[in-house]
Amino acid sequence: MKKINFGILGILGIVLLVVFASGCTSNNSNSSSNGQSNQSNGQAATYSGAPAVKVTGNGAWTGNIADNSGSRSVDGSGSQTFQLTDDPGVVAVTFQKDNSNEVSQNGTITPNTGTLTVEILDKTGKVVATQSTTADAGVVSTSYSF
Repeated sequence: MKKINFGILGILGIVLLVVFASGCTSNNSNSSSNGQSNQSNGQAATYSGAPAVKVTGNGAWTGNIADNSGSRSVDGSGSQTFQLTDDPGVVAVTFQKDNSNEVSQNGTITPNTGTLTVEILDKTGKVVATQSTTADAGVVSTSYSF
């Protein structure tokens, strides 16, 4: 009868096989225990049937979203949707176009005259409040009581 000698290389091979096999599964869940999407990094969440704030713009923007769970600052560009709690109470939002990154080669800032729109959506996705601006560095503010 032959004796099998695994040695260090054999053990290392088994460990690598287990590591690779465990990496083949993933969990893309983005929710926390209170039912909100994980927003600690200020990133937008996809619409999931809870009240939300939707921002649509040409270029970069910064904003603040306040509800009964607190206030958070967000920034981004283009279209993003930020989830709220199931019962957010009074929602107040303020967003501003951020064209500080739009500097031309001669050092001037390029005006952003595109439209920035902010919408507050109810649980069904219906727009319950909206504001827009086309002004360079324009600001929009709106609120809604759920």
